[in-house]
Amino acid sequence: MALSALVLIGLTSTAGSTTATFTATTTNPANTFTAATLSMSNDKPNAGDLINITNLVPGDTAQRTVTITNSGNTGFTYAASVSATANTLLWSDLTNGLQVTAYRCACTLAGSEVFTGPLKNLAIPASGTIAGGTTQTLTYVFSFPNTAGNTFQGLSQDFTITYTATQLTGTAR
Repeated sequence: MALSALVLIGLTSTAGSTTATFTATTTNPANTFTAATLSMSNDKPNAGDLINITNLVPGDTAQRTVTITNSGNTGFTYAASVSATANTLLWSDLTNGLQVTAYRCACTLAGSEVFTGPLKNLAIPASGTIAGGTTQTLTYVFSFPNTAGNTFQGLSQDFTITYTATQLTGTAR
């Protein structure tokens, strides 16, 4: 019995005691990540803005420019390709159909060509870096070869050039 009284006294005295510890905290408040904006436009966005020629005859040429604008805040490269709905001889005849030379400049300087050949095969390779808020001009010289014969009379060909921007590779920051 005396032992139980001692245990009870020991429990009572421990239950009433307190312990103190020091603590401290710190924070990293209001951290954010904001993703970049990849946005591109061109100065000829509407149907027929780039080129719309009627009464085309063999030997005709037409020079046009389009300005690509990086309207975002991150650099990109871009490439271009062509597509068409109709498939007339103007499109499908790779020798006598429509031809194009594309230059990556507001010029027709030798050495600036990025594509020469049938319009149907137009593929402009990736550009160098276009920084946010800057532009680049492409010049197209379209031609209808002198060798095109009577089978081309009265034909009409639509086409769309699509420009595709690709962000630059991410980096360690």
